[in-house]
Amino acid sequence: MSNLNKGKQTKRGSKIQRELQALMSKHDFSREDIASRLGVSTMTIYRWERGKTFPQSRLMLKEFEKLKQELEKK
Repeated sequence: MSNLNKGKQTKRGSKIQRELQALMSKHDFSREDIASRLGVSTMTIYRWERGKTFPQSRLMLKEFEKLKQELEKK
């Protein structure tokens, strides 16, 4: 993987990390709440929250965006 792609992934990962933490705080959600809504494990959410990993598939990114939009409407 090129350094350019790694940079893009790091920026995207940092953005998801910040957005996930903000959603959890604003809506008082636990990792379990977010994980069940997205259909992933709580360990996956933990890793995203800590910036260890981030969603690899575009489908999961879309699901995350959809969840954000749904919650912002409330």
